[in-house]
Amino acid sequence: SPRGSTRPPVRGIGWHLLPSAGTRVKSTSENDELLAVPDSAAAHERALAAARAVQETMAGTPGKAFEETEVDRAKAQILRFLNYKPRTRAELMTKLVEDKLYDPTHAAAAIAYLQEKGVHSDVDYAEQWARYKWRTAKWAPRRIETSLREKGVARDDARAGLKRVFASLGDVSSPRNGSELRSDSETHVIAGEEEDKANELLRAARKRWALSFGMAPTTRRRRLAAWLDRRGHFGSTTRDVIETLEREDREREWAEEAKRDDTERGYEKSSE
Repeated sequence: SPRGSTRPPVRGIGWHLLPSAGTRVKSTSENDELLAVPDSAAAHERALAAARAVQETMAGTPGKAFEETEVDRAKAQILRFLNYKPRTRAELMTKLVEDKLYDPTHAAAAIAYLQEKGVHSDVDYAEQWARYKWRTAKWAPRRIETSLREKGVARDDARAGLKRVFASLGDVSSPRNGSELRSDSETHVIAGEEEDKANELLRAARKRWALSFGMAPTTRRRRLAAWLDRRGHFGSTTRDVIETLEREDREREWAEEAKRDDTERGYEKSSE
């Protein structure tokens, strides 16, 4: 039968109970790996809720044989799905109805129950997906929102999750007016991410910029602009980043020139 009655043991449910930040959960979707949400009070509460939900699903009335319903079996199946990797509500419905052949009504009831218990939330999924895509690819908020909508996450849930990660849902604030990177001692890091997303984006762009060293200026600009555009960043952000990096190159050249001049003057004085 596609809907066996085997229940999962009472233990950590999927990414909710992973031991530490940086643990990776293998994903078969889009060849991606989702980073586990770092340990936090919220993650701990979700873990406890998941454990309670499993216990309630498994427990019967004392002294009586427990009869599993279709909804109970669907709950257990959802927990197995989530134990493998995080999924959106839409993905869970598809897996239950199309792959496991559950009645849509029973599937919806099972998902609603686990969401009520705090085991599953599309807002939490959106937050985790946003953190993963920012850390690994520096996607802009609007690019992340588009990908979440494609995964079936409602607009309000997607935006609620994004607001936990980004100050603005359009794009990160671009480095303007000669702003400089902070020193490591001044950088605030939260959940593996810098508080200043513009600073983080500039760091990543600088690495890409260095790869094109020696190429024609127009080629360097075009390559970096394409890299930022693919990640959903606004044209204004792209222009600001490129202008900042070109200014840094000029300042570096001027500093090297001044150093050479000082060296030459020192050599001339020593020759006299």
